[in-house]
Amino acid sequence: MKYTTTVADYLTWRGDVPFAVDPFNEVDNLVLCIISYINFRRFPELLTRNPREAVLLRDISARLTAEDEQLGLSQLDYIPVVQQAAQTERFNEVRMFAFEDRSDEETQMQFAAVSFLLPDKSVFVAFRGTDTSLVGWKEDFNMSYLEAVPAQVRAAEYTAEIMRLCRLRKVRIGGHSKGGNLAAWAGLHLPKRYYGRLLAVYNNDGPGFSRSLTELPEFALLKGKLHTYIPESSIVGVLLEHCEEYTVIASTARSIMQHEALSWCTERNRFIHLEERSTMGRHSDDVLRDWIGSMTPQERKDFTDAFFEILSMGGKAKTLEDVQEMGLGGAVALVKEYAGADEKTRRILVEIFKRLAVDIGGEVASSAQDGLKHATGFLKNLGRKKQEK
Repeated sequence: MKYTTTVADYLTWRGDVPFAVDPFNEVDNLVLCIISYINFRRFPELLTRNPREAVLLRDISARLTAEDEQLGLSQLDYIPVVQQAAQTERFNEVRMFAFEDRSDEETQMQFAAVSFLLPDKSVFVAFRGTDTSLVGWKEDFNMSYLEAVPAQVRAAEYTAEIMRLCRLRKVRIGGHSKGGNLAAWAGLHLPKRYYGRLLAVYNNDGPGFSRSLTELPEFALLKGKLHTYIPESSIVGVLLEHCEEYTVIASTARSIMQHEALSWCTERNRFIHLEERSTMGRHSDDVLRDWIGSMTPQERKDFTDAFFEILSMGGKAKTLEDVQEMGLGGAVALVKEYAGADEKTRRILVEIFKRLAVDIGGEVASSAQDGLKHATGFLKNLGRKKQEK
């Protein structure tokens, strides 16, 4: 069955329902995670750590320009959806503060977060997912062999800081892509005194937990509050093991492009849940699980270093845009050099490069254009109504 309703439809149909009538739900979580991808560097007022100085989302959204467009991997425009949300009764009183954006090539860290004060007197901490920097991508892969990467450590520190600053509010944590993993990590590593105020943790198609982490006593405290969503064919959310339970959801996109948040299908106040992953999704799960399970931590590190040496063309490329401009021709030659006779390494390299070779722009545009049309149409209609008044 083909589903077509997305986040933009949710905002159109349910945007006039305040939180007092219909409590916070899983789609609201995704809306805020989408907003966290926007480049807020032009807005120094969002840097404040004082909740009383938090700025209305609608005031920020009204000032957004193309310069502020989202910094994630998607080639879609997120600003129309942000502005649509800001104009709804449901989100027009949401306030933002504590924006943070860090990138450090030396420590291999890419981290960004922003917090939202909601009308239900709670806080939502949103972590941005991987951007187009190869630093951010390598940090994702580093998760396969390091006990903790710098962004995870910072996510736990940031969340604890927000909970100290908002002592009277309960807290939800969420993120998309790597941001989902950061949210789960932060939830797992919260000081125990904060767990009573933690309402939920949302991992939206982000890498999961290793089995060793799920065996920690802290995981028992988090388990009932952790919500993990993975589209039926996406590969991103299974880069690490998901030993925790997860919900399979529908998407308007195909293959790896189901990772695009604007393609996720909604129904009333929830995602459309499916019974199981697709055949392709299960195949990707098997390949990656075999890779992770069969390598020692040192082997995973060696593979990651080799893979990013290939992807960066020997350090010449710093972003995925650079890789695209330089072409994958040079990488193919390097693959042969690094893979050699190692069948295991060659197999996973072929699997990942096959995914990277997908025509991302065309696939995303076709899969999520309906949702964007809804958002743009909403804003145009709103503008006409204001002119009529």
